[in-house]
Amino acid sequence: MEAAGTGAGRSSQSPSVERVACRAGKRPRAPLQLFDSPLIKDEEQESEAAEGTPPGAGPVVPSTESPPSPAAAESVLVAKSMLRCSLCSHTLKKPIYQCAAGHLACCGCRVKLPDNACRKCGTARAAALCHSPGLDAFFGEVEVPCPFARYGCRSFVPYFTSADHRAACAHAPCFCPEPGCGLVCAPRALLAHLAHDHAWPVDAARYGTPVQLALPVTPHPHRRLLRGADDGALFLVAAAALGDGGGAAVSVVHVRANRPAHPRFTCMFYANAPPEVAGLEGAYFFATLPVRTTALADGDGTAPEKGLHFTVPGEMLRVRDGDESSRELLLSVRIDRSFGPETPGDFAGS
Repeated sequence: MEAAGTGAGRSSQSPSVERVACRAGKRPRAPLQLFDSPLIKDEEQESEAAEGTPPGAGPVVPSTESPPSPAAAESVLVAKSMLRCSLCSHTLKKPIYQCAAGHLACCGCRVKLPDNACRKCGTARAAALCHSPGLDAFFGEVEVPCPFARYGCRSFVPYFTSADHRAACAHAPCFCPEPGCGLVCAPRALLAHLAHDHAWPVDAARYGTPVQLALPVTPHPHRRLLRGADDGALFLVAAAALGDGGGAAVSVVHVRANRPAHPRFTCMFYANAPPEVAGLEGAYFFATLPVRTTALADGDGTAPEKGLHFTVPGEMLRVRDGDESSRELLLSVRIDRSFGPETPGDFAGS
């Protein structure tokens, strides 16, 4: 794979060699590529698919943020194989070891060798693998762009922590849950898309403060969005009629492609009784449930009865405009931030 704009004086490279761009120094270079993803965007590269786009995904929505000025750093091409352990082929991490023949090894592989001898050299001339502070310093300066740059992330991260960044990046794409749409974009772009293109209602929500909602209860789920006023986090509220008993099911999910380490969320539901039953003893229902994180793939999170949900009996539903077939649920929703990572055990039985 060749870098774009490397100059006429550069010899051609074998297409089988993968190369990675690193940043160093103070002198800017022409646009380069990293694993099929542009390091610096240009008009010809805009149509190329970004790394990390799910198979079969729909159109990509680029970020609306203004790109920063080009970094004052020189970009250097390095063969991808040089950034991997010669023994296990995984990403190299400090401390890095090297034998006299130049073979590199990670600490995990080196400690498994009783004699510290390089297995790539062969038994007849095996050389000891020794710690290389110089390589530690070099790899500490290697930075790569986030694979979700097309979706708005402008981060350059150390290569040996790029997998950790990818797993936690808030710009990882989510799916439009509307049937037949197929759009894939970052959560904040998805908010604008659902509000403008599909007319989903949006309410602002502050953590720890209840939001009053009037949710229509029909066989087909009613969906609306809550946008965190503190951090812009996106939540999807879904309500639908529950079976033949005349009740309703309500769920809330956090729209994001990966589970953030901090914070996780809980949601407190409080069903407000309609006037005709407000005076009855026990005429209220409330519950606090953990909020699951989802990318909304295949409509996940849009059907409340298929996940962890809050159940309300039919007596708590209000008849709208005297029409018995048209009912709604008056609901108070409060989202709170809590500590600790989200785990699958939080949703056991959902």
